[in-house]
Amino acid sequence: MSEVEWRRKWKPDLKACPWQPITIDKQQYLFKCKYTHNSYELLFTDNCNFWFERLEGAELEKRTVSLNPSVKATATRILDEIQNCLENSTKKMSVTVTENKKKLDIYVDSQLAGMAFVWKFQCTQADSQLISENFNVPLLAMVAELARRNEELVKIIGAKDKEIDDYKSQGAKTSRKHIETPLFVSTAFENKMIMSKEFEEEVKKLGSSGFSEDNQDLYRQIMTRYAYITRPVAADEADDDSLDEKKTPSINSWETSRLPASLTDKSPVKSSPGSSPQKSPAKGRSSSESSPVKDTELMRRQALERKLEDEERKKSEPKKKKKKIAF
Repeated sequence: MSEVEWRRKWKPDLKACPWQPITIDKQQYLFKCKYTHNSYELLFTDNCNFWFERLEGAELEKRTVSLNPSVKATATRILDEIQNCLENSTKKMSVTVTENKKKLDIYVDSQLAGMAFVWKFQCTQADSQLISENFNVPLLAMVAELARRNEELVKIIGAKDKEIDDYKSQGAKTSRKHIETPLFVSTAFENKMIMSKEFEEEVKKLGSSGFSEDNQDLYRQIMTRYAYITRPVAADEADDDSLDEKKTPSINSWETSRLPASLTDKSPVKSSPGSSPQKSPAKGRSSSESSPVKDTELMRRQALERKLEDEERKKSEPKKKKKKIAF
């Protein structure tokens, strides 16, 4: 199964959902949430502690009735409102948090169809495996990928500098002086970034702005590709791969009897007067060793094989009678 086909069938889990920043009472948090038609999974952190809640089915309906007895709506509509409260910062709502190391309560006040709507997340402390799969490992993968991209960009800029230098050596000049750029030096660039004011501002934020829209997309792509690489191979998928291998013919399996004798290895050797006998191949050299001559011979065999198949197919097809046109 190709990755495109797999992506169409795959249903993303919580690990594939990117982290999103949220500010509550002037404090920065990160959260990620996975929604279905009747459930949600919420992972919340202050970069020190992690809390988790999963609510589905009857428990979701029970809490809805308890908190909003006058609201009658489907589970899907309730979950849409919960998602809007967490992700839409422009929505009129208030969010408060009561936390300790083992428990986190998040209160949401909003409106649903003109009526007051409240919700309470009741999160408990997340286990270490959940934290590793959703936070530590993905962030390390993102750092490694961004470092790789940075190296590629440095190579591209270096190549551009060489190209510009070649133009200048031929007398080319920029039309405007202010758009001319100096030669790029990666060490000088890194030192400049470290000494900049923006670097100090980012250090103060301690990564709270690390999950911008671009980085959220990078996180999603990394975890989706990771899920594809580590996917369990189904039995039918393995069978398809083995069938594809069987369908690929080898050179030894060809029916050489259909080929002219001049192209087969069993062609007779005719000796002419005065000609020297055919020499045997050198010792220590395998008969299956590839060479340009054998590659050319292989291509000729393939072309002839296709030609013979086409001729046989045309002979087997019934001849169509020409229709007479009445004038």
